[in-house]
Amino acid sequence: MDKAFYGSYFKTEKNHWWFRVRRNIIFWLLKKYKVPKTAKIFDFGCGSGYLVGYLQNLGYSASGGDTSPEAIGFGGSQGINNLEVIKDGEIRPPERWLNRTQLGFDLILALDVIEHIQDDYGAIRTIETALNHGGMAIIIVPAYQWMWGVQDKVSHHYRRYSMSRLTDVITGSGNLKIIHKTYFNTFLFLPIAIVRILSKWFNLKERESDFDINGGFMNRLFYFIFNLETYFLKILNFPFGISILLVLKKNGQSSQK
Repeated sequence: MDKAFYGSYFKTEKNHWWFRVRRNIIFWLLKKYKVPKTAKIFDFGCGSGYLVGYLQNLGYSASGGDTSPEAIGFGGSQGINNLEVIKDGEIRPPERWLNRTQLGFDLILALDVIEHIQDDYGAIRTIETALNHGGMAIIIVPAYQWMWGVQDKVSHHYRRYSMSRLTDVITGSGNLKIIHKTYFNTFLFLPIAIVRILSKWFNLKERESDFDINGGFMNRLFYFIFNLETYFLKILNFPFGISILLVLKKNGQSSQK
């Protein structure tokens, strides 16, 4: 991610409609799958670690890692603990944990991360290796290559995914089972798709980032619309959307929902 983008990214992570609803979805999944607060949680590609800090404040045993020293440094300056710079793509507990924890994790979060990694098969194998037996992973990625836009460019994405493409990557690991899969951010799909298509057709001047929509009425409106999906996700799976959500289990029972 561009260094110039970190400032705006850090400022919006707390209040932006997208991040707020994504957190709501994650906390619903923690409750759905009865993840105890004693479970060892690792946020892979945690950025500044805002979610790690949020989980810690709720009493969860959470840590995180990111390849950017600037991001980790910023998170540390905000008082967030257990953040480490990821080296060579390795997922491991922070040094200060090594004397009191096993090397595996019970839950790994990879939220809008896999699309940043050129070798996505390798990233999934890394997640699998770092999980304890019976451990889970929650993965979110952006959907549809034809939706490629300014956010993908500024964030240095390699790709966007279809459900079939993503599930092929997961099944290639051989030891992870998909126990839940759905598209989401469906209610805002049409307006976002129209904006992106028209921007390409008419070569419209692009914004610095999709996160520019982060204030006042529009932020509240988008939060209200997007957050409605959290209630529907409890009872159904969406056949299309701006993003894809998978829940995986290592050596778990395959019961796709």
